[in-house]
Amino acid sequence: MKKLFTLALFVVSFVLHSQSQNVTISPSNFDLTVSYDDYGDANATVTNNTNTTRTFRWIRIVEDAPAEWTTTVCDKNNCYSSATASQDFVLAANAGGLLRLTVNPNLVTGEGHYQIVVFDIYDSTNTNAVLHVNAVGKDFTGIADPIGTSLTMYPIPAKDILNINFDGINNANSIAIYNVVGQKMKSVNVYAGSKSVAVPVADLKKGVYFLRVYSNNKEVVTKTFTKE
Repeated sequence: MKKLFTLALFVVSFVLHSQSQNVTISPSNFDLTVSYDDYGDANATVTNNTNTTRTFRWIRIVEDAPAEWTTTVCDKNNCYSSATASQDFVLAANAGGLLRLTVNPNLVTGEGHYQIVVFDIYDSTNTNAVLHVNAVGKDFTGIADPIGTSLTMYPIPAKDILNINFDGINNANSIAIYNVVGQKMKSVNVYAGSKSVAVPVADLKKGVYFLRVYSNNKEVVTKTFTKE
């Protein structure tokens, strides 16, 4: 009887352990140090360890962060706006896919703590896999940017035209738009003395983008916007 009980415990333990490994994230912990006027990426791989195609769901959890900070999540299918906190995605048997958290301090120093929880939506007993991200936003110049809030954009989300006003920025000479993986999508020159510009964005795909304003050929402001 004792041997049978021990065997039963072993079987239960093995099954539970197997279930807990259905989905894994690697690496599962990140410590990011980000310039307050830039952004940082925590790139991981989420893997379906089963022999069948499965549907998973990620949920972004903000444990603690400055109110001005924004985060976006990318999975194997898409990069989503900061307003998207959960999404389903499919992974083939024994396949892996991208899982990325991008942290943007938006010119505010501080610390942020985040989790992305991933689980199989059709297996309620499966243990979650969790990506932990701890971020620190610093002013590496030691000088606060006095023009950080002087830029406004509308409409958000943008569709055809993104209007940009930068009354408090002196000598703005160009604007560049980057996607979430750092590729420059377009660049627009600003005429001397101009305090606003309209940028065509109809050709951009839906998603999150970074807008960077340059004064005297030096980056002075970074903002995020979404394209519908």
